[in-house]
Amino acid sequence: LNSRKEFIKAKIKTAEEIGYPEIELPDVNAKKIKLSEVDSKVVILYFWNPSDAEQKMFNLDVLAPVYEKYHDKGFEIYQVSLDVDNGLWARVVREQKLSWTNVSDISAGASRYVLAYNLTKLPNAFLIGGDGMSGAKISDAASLSAAIEKALN
Repeated sequence: LNSRKEFIKAKIKTAEEIGYPEIELPDVNAKKIKLSEVDSKVVILYFWNPSDAEQKMFNLDVLAPVYEKYHDKGFEIYQVSLDVDNGLWARVVREQKLSWTNVSDISAGASRYVLAYNLTKLPNAFLIGGDGMSGAKISDAASLSAAIEKALN
């Protein structure tokens, strides 16, 4: 039993850090985009449901102005729709003129990414950059800006 424990400890110490689970989903033009292909210093991975009016308004009231302020400094958004209505999602992205990376998983709650990222509610955000990946407590533009500022420095 001790040798088994020592073996596991040794494997953990030498294990390669993964960082975050890969995502590959289609955008509004049906082009698959990988999260790992987003070339930016700081990325907010943002899971949402476009059927929810409050989440749609969050795009315009919080994400859009913060994106405009920080995009040129190395900030990107990788936004994942978890809704079975792909047409609604595409319409919202186009109508709101969301210029950041938007992808959709029509598996919704059955999505493998729900399990991979341990999602229990929507919306949900993760900040990738700075010191790795963390759950970002984003409730408004100020909290999002603070998280980005910290990760960029």
